[in-house]
Formats: sequence, structure tokens, C-alpha cells
Amino acid sequence: MVKNTLIWYNGEIFEAKFILGFGVFTLICSLLFYFLGNTPKSKSLLVPMLIISLFFIATGANMIYSNRTKIQEIETKYNENPKEFVDNEIKRVEDFQYLYPLSIGISLVCFIVAIGLLYFSKNIHLQAIAIALLFFGSAIAVIDYFSKERATIYYEKLISFKFEI
Repeated sequence: MVKNTLIWYNGEIFEAKFILGFGVFTLICSLLFYFLGNTPKSKSLLVPMLIISLFFIATGANMIYSNRTKIQEIETKYNENPKEFVDNEIKRVEDFQYLYPLSIGISLVCFIVAIGLLYFSKNIHLQAIAIALLFFGSAIAVIDYFSKERATIYYEKLISFKFEI
């Protein structure tokens, strides 16, 4: 079971690196739009895209740090009490399942607001916010698509292992 848990946490770290990389990529793009863009619309993307990039950078960095910290404790906790370890992991996975439908809802709201802003507003700053919301909603949907799959696989392994103990 320790191996499966390590695979889970390493998958979380791998995902976090993508989130961090996406944040850095978005930061670079926003700066390039601002400094190399020659239209007001390209310059208006700076603030909304900076906010999104900082969110993803902070999220990715935090996930890397917290999961690396947890990895150091896995084997010790498992060896102390395997049944308690598995029960705690099952509860932990169950406790964050509500986030997946929530993230799809957030993505949907981002898309609806963005489409509304792009269609009804002629203000370049509101349109820049719309572009950023499309970017954010898409990224959240993609990230959670793969995260949910890994969580389901891990949860199934935990449940089957629980019956073996």
C-alpha cells in the first residue's frame, strides 16, 4: 500500500509541476503581451493574466511543498498502524471529492461570464478579464480531469487493500 500511496503523492507533485509551469508560462505571456503588444487590447491583458499566473504559481508551489512533506511521513505512519493509515487515506480522499464537481461549476461560471463579457461589453478591460476567465476555466477543467482519474484509481486501491488487512 505504501507503493500506491507514493505513486499518488508523486502524481500530485507531477500535477503541481504542470500547474506551476502553467503559471510561469502565463506570467511570461502576460508580460510579452504588455511589453511587445502594440494594441490597447494586448496591453489590457497584463493585470488579469498576472492574477491568474500568480494563482497558479502559488498553487503549484504549495502543492509541491506539501506533498513532498507528506511523502517523508508515509512509510513511518504505515508501519506504525497499517489499518489506521489506510482508514485515514480513505477519509482524506473522500473528503476532497466535493472539489471535483465544484471545479467544474467554477469552470462553467468562468465560461458563461467570459462569453457574456465578450459578447455584451466593448470595454477592453472587461474583455481582457473574459480572456483570463476562459484561460482559468479551461486550466481548472483540464487539471481536475486528470486529478479525478488518479484519485479514483487510488481510492479503489485503498478500498481493496482495506479488505485484505
